Amino acid sequence: MISLFAMLWRYSEARTTAQEIFDRNLLLMGFAVARDVALSGGDTLAPSTQAVFKDASGGDVFYHVYGPDGSFVTGYSSPPTTSLSSPSSDEPIQQYDATHQGVPVRVARLFEEASVDGIEGNTVVTVWQRLDQRDAFVQQTGRRAIAVVLLLLGSVAMLVLFGVGIGLRPLNELEDAIQKRSGADLSPILRRVPEETKGIVARLNSLFAKVTEAQDAQQRFVSLAAHQLRNPVAAIHTMAEATQNAQTLDESKSRAETLVKGTRNAVRLTNQLLSFERVKGGIPKFEVVDFSELLQSVAQTIAPKASRAGVDLEIVMDNGPPSCHGDQTLLREALTNLVENALLHGGKNVSYIRVSVEKTAAEIWLTVENNGNAIDPKNQQKIFERFSQTSHDTGAGLGLSIASEIAKLHGGALELVNLQPVRFILKIDRQSR
Repeated sequence: MISLFAMLWRYSEARTTAQEIFDRNLLLMGFAVARDVALSGGDTLAPSTQAVFKDASGGDVFYHVYGPDGSFVTGYSSPPTTSLSSPSSDEPIQQYDATHQGVPVRVARLFEEASVDGIEGNTVVTVWQRLDQRDAFVQQTGRRAIAVVLLLLGSVAMLVLFGVGIGLRPLNELEDAIQKRSGADLSPILRRVPEETKGIVARLNSLFAKVTEAQDAQQRFVSLAAHQLRNPVAAIHTMAEATQNAQTLDESKSRAETLVKGTRNAVRLTNQLLSFERVKGGIPKFEVVDFSELLQSVAQTIAPKASRAGVDLEIVMDNGPPSCHGDQTLLREALTNLVENALLHGGKNVSYIRVSVEKTAAEIWLTVENNGNAIDPKNQQKIFERFSQTSHDTGAGLGLSIASEIAKLHGGALELVNLQPVRFILKIDRQSR
């Protein structure tokens, strides 16, 4: 489409240029005739002028001169007729299309003051040329322009055909190599590729590495989860059979209570497994979090458990409850896990759990402190690992891992800052989005 437009534009330009050239030639010839008439008194044209007329634009040029008294002076007997008035000092030059002896012509008519045979006055010089000569010139010029455009198009097409073919050959080979891979093959691409595509290949290799790491982590998680669920499920199954085979109603009730407790622990483990997987693979929904509402919600959930365990649950908010952007559901999960971790692992010595919130210039700090069992210094890092248990207490070993992952999603971290009393700080970036 662009090439066609270029050819049409070039042909139009050739026509306009040819018309300007022909009009200019006619005017120059008209001035030459007027000069020779003035010099020779109308007898003849100079040899140089006749040579110019002979070779003008590759075709014949005709002329006619009226003298000062309106009589024919020299040239061809009758000029092309026109409806235009004769040129004058106000309009000394006229150019127009006309017909002469049935042939379309281009005419230049000009007004000159001259002396012919001693008579001084105004002369009218008319010069004309057939339009088919101009059209032939236009067609010749247009054909040359079109030939040049077609030659350029052919050259560009050849360059594109061979250049793209050669340039894309490594990419085609890369595509074939990737297509032959199995769905489980995410090894790095080591094939040579053009310089311009090395960035893309590097990105793909980085993506493959991340996907491989995620798959490995998921497989490890599934394996560990299956291992962790196997014992509770087996225990529930055993206790259910024991309950079914109980000899007395009291024995059946006792075993049923143990069964309910085991079932509750299995449900808690399952929920934590689902929570951990959701946190690892999910995208947080950030919104304005009101920590007053958040702490109240956690307190209402944990207070009955704390009361039954004889533990005082204290909520402290200095300088009023702050707010920030975060995922309220995930933050509630993290804080609940920290408080339940204190209840579960604090032991018999725990008498209070204090939850406080404060803000710094860049972060929100959620602190959970209890006076229960001290944490062994050698276990400071181990407690944040999945399924890690440092005591014989019940639990899945996922609560702190989930809280730590939630903190990372909010641009912060979960830190153990004191071993006795045990103090965890959940730090949240106030600008996280």
